[in-house]
Amino acid sequence: MKEILYGFYGIRIYLPLSGLSRKWRRFSRRLRNKDGKLLQQVQLPSVSWRRCATQRIVKIWEHNKANGNIRISELGVISAIAANCKEGTNLFEIGTFDGRTSLNLAFSSPPDCKVYTLDLLPEMDTRFSLASGERHMVEKEKPGKRFEKHRISDSSTVAKIHQLFGDSATFDFSPYEKSCSLVFVDGSHAYEYVMSDSYAAMKMIKKGGVIIWHDYGIWEGVTRALEEIEAKGKYGLKNIKGTSLVYWKNE
Repeated sequence: MKEILYGFYGIRIYLPLSGLSRKWRRFSRRLRNKDGKLLQQVQLPSVSWRRCATQRIVKIWEHNKANGNIRISELGVISAIAANCKEGTNLFEIGTFDGRTSLNLAFSSPPDCKVYTLDLLPEMDTRFSLASGERHMVEKEKPGKRFEKHRISDSSTVAKIHQLFGDSATFDFSPYEKSCSLVFVDGSHAYEYVMSDSYAAMKMIKKGGVIIWHDYGIWEGVTRALEEIEAKGKYGLKNIKGTSLVYWKNE
C-alpha cells in the first residue's frame, strides 16, 4: 500500500511542483542573462509523461532519495514506462549507483523480464575523464546496496537483476543488441560518455522499445550531447515535462 502512496505523491504532487520550480528558475536566469552550471536552458521539445506510458497507478520502492539518486517524480515516470515493457524482454541500465532505480525497474516490469545494470568500480580505468563532481558516485561502499535488503523478502524480484561491471565506453554491449524494451542511460555525465552510452543504447533497443536519459538540463555534458544527437539524427528526442528525463521510442 505504501508503494502506491509514494507513487501517487511522486507523480501527482511532486512532479508538477518540481516542474514549476525548474520552469521558474530557468525563466529567472534567462531574465538575468545568467546560465546556471547545474541548470541550463533547454532546446528539446517537451512531452507529458502520460504520452510516454499507459500505466497510471504507479508504485515506488525505496522512496528515500540519497545524493546521486533520481527524484521521486522521475522514479515514478520510469516505473510507469517499465510497466509497459514487453514480456520476456531485457531492461538495461547504464549506471547502477546504489540500485534504487534497478530495484524499481525489476518490481515494475513484467515478471519474466531481466534487468541488467552496469556500473564502474572505483579501481577501474576509464577511457574518458569523468565529469567534475561525480567521482563520489563511483567511490561508493557497494554498487546496488539498495536491493540487497530485498534479496530475501522479494527474492524473485531481485533475482531479475543482473549486475555487470566495467567502463561503459569499452564494455561489450553486443550480447544485448536489439533485446531491450527499455534502456536507462544514467552513467557518467561527461559529454564523451553520454555520446558513447547513447549510441550503445540505440543498438540495444528493440523496435518499439524506449530509451530514457537522465539529467538533461542539469549537467552540461548531458544537455550538449543530447541536443547534438537530436540535431544530427532528427530522432525525435523529447524532454518529459517537469523532469530532467529525455524520452525516445524506437518506432
